[in-house]
Amino acid sequence: MVPMRTWHMVHDISAQAPYRVHNSNIGVLSPLSRRPGSGFLSGSSTRNAVLARSTSLISSLTSTLARPFFASLRERTRLANPAVAALSTDALLYSPSVVGLRRDDADHFELTNDDFDGELDAIPADPTTKELETPPAVNAQNQRAMGEYVAPYFMNVISAAPILAGAFRSTSQTSSEFESDRLLRQTVKSRIARVLRLFAARGDTTLVLGAFGYEEGTPIAMVAQIYAELLACSPNPGDVTDGEFRNIFQKVIFAVPAKLHSSFRNTFEMRIFEDELVRSLESC
Repeated sequence: MVPMRTWHMVHDISAQAPYRVHNSNIGVLSPLSRRPGSGFLSGSSTRNAVLARSTSLISSLTSTLARPFFASLRERTRLANPAVAALSTDALLYSPSVVGLRRDDADHFELTNDDFDGELDAIPADPTTKELETPPAVNAQNQRAMGEYVAPYFMNVISAAPILAGAFRSTSQTSSEFESDRLLRQTVKSRIARVLRLFAARGDTTLVLGAFGYEEGTPIAMVAQIYAELLACSPNPGDVTDGEFRNIFQKVIFAVPAKLHSSFRNTFEMRIFEDELVRSLESC
């Protein structure tokens, strides 16, 4: 699993959502593939596999109620038009009260990270890594077993299918690359907005969002801009989703690969700055 860094935005909300369901107000976005858990039993280190190993999510993904979701996912891949198939499905799977059981596979020590916590951070071992199997892997700095079990905690997980951006670009029959990127951005933004809308409807106030679709070819800058427009920018008559979720959530944590952290944060903040600059000029 690649190292992850987190960055969050916080809003003080005077009036919380009128209701809250289940045992937690923490919402986690999980990009999902056609296989529940993305091969977590074979040692895969994707984010989905990490969640499957670290939580009870796999019980929800393999339940009878989840079958229509995966059926729709498979049906989309069989469509005759490869460009449409690459857009996957807008269906969402909401798994309430998922239990966290162990430390995240990506927990690691990073002494330069301001969020470093010697009691909570660890370097877990991938059980498929031979040199870490014997003796049991132990973190040298706190002598704790890597990937150890923790006190159970709850979260609500939305599983959503990311757009296969690379496949869409290569098969799209649009008039230009610009038009292809415009359609891709529109679809990604619509899907993320659906996710945020469901979190809000369920009363989740603390969100953990990742680089949705990046591994499938969606540029990280595009993902960051979309998050900024939905969560932090002002309402825009030209796009009703802009600013739709501004100040709706109490805290939003962006968990992205460490190598993308600076690019994601700079793009996110620049998009907000552009929005503020436009609003300032319009008010003059």
